[in-house]
Amino acid sequence: MPKAEIAKKTLLGVVPVDSPFYRFHPATRLMLLVFLSVTPLFVDLPEINLALIAVALFLLRWGKVQLGQIKRYLPLLFTVALFMFTVAYLAPGDRATLTPFKLLGLTFYLEPIWWAFVSYCRLIAMLFGAILYFSTNRERDLLVALRTIRLPFAASYVLALSLRSAGMFMEDFATIREAQQARGLDLESMSIADKVKLYTMYAVPLFAVALRRADEISNALFARGYTLSARPATGGKRSDYLRKQYRVLARDWIAIAAMGLAFGAVVALRIGWGAFTDDASLLKALFRWVVGA
Repeated sequence: MPKAEIAKKTLLGVVPVDSPFYRFHPATRLMLLVFLSVTPLFVDLPEINLALIAVALFLLRWGKVQLGQIKRYLPLLFTVALFMFTVAYLAPGDRATLTPFKLLGLTFYLEPIWWAFVSYCRLIAMLFGAILYFSTNRERDLLVALRTIRLPFAASYVLALSLRSAGMFMEDFATIREAQQARGLDLESMSIADKVKLYTMYAVPLFAVALRRADEISNALFARGYTLSARPATGGKRSDYLRKQYRVLARDWIAIAAMGLAFGAVVALRIGWGAFTDDASLLKALFRWVVGA
């Protein structure tokens, strides 16, 4: 008797098979990615972007994703914040037109620091939308979603295979590093310069493995009769077996319509009426009061 599936391996981790996300069609989940990751581009209000981050975290919890997986992204969040605020401090622009304030004995300028905060909130909101999607979906789900919205066959397979290759790349990298550690490599005792050289040397085996995998994938697609036109070499039309395994239900249409209308409203309000600018931010007024500007 085959064992019952208890978990699905996604692009960024593992999710229980009974996750509520799998009640929805892959196209609905792709629309959620668009909504959470593209909406912040039209919003300067940090309050809204912070709310979108909270929504993404709630959905991660609701979708039974282990929030401990988020810890791996903390160094990235810290590095991005450090880079953005350092640039805002070192290169603020025309200081004569800016509002200075003192903090820890250093002179900062209100406008570039505030805009760095606004941009950081937008970037992190987009990042968490992507983390939510790739933590709960496989490349198969993305492929089904792209085929459902009738993206051309060649484009959909290139995108899906690119994501699959990225996952394979990370697995190959982990395998090479573990092999070196098994041979006595001590990363803790290495200097930063030596680590940089080591990671540069990883490019050689990774490049060789990538070439071999590309050849294997090409041969596998050819053996199954795939062509760029998605038609068999003998002509005719190929049955889309993968897409037919999923049905778009009423709840999918409702969710897609709701997210589409919300996204369209945000874009229309921003472009047509100039809404969601940071001038209306309560956090900006609070920040001015705190620094005495």
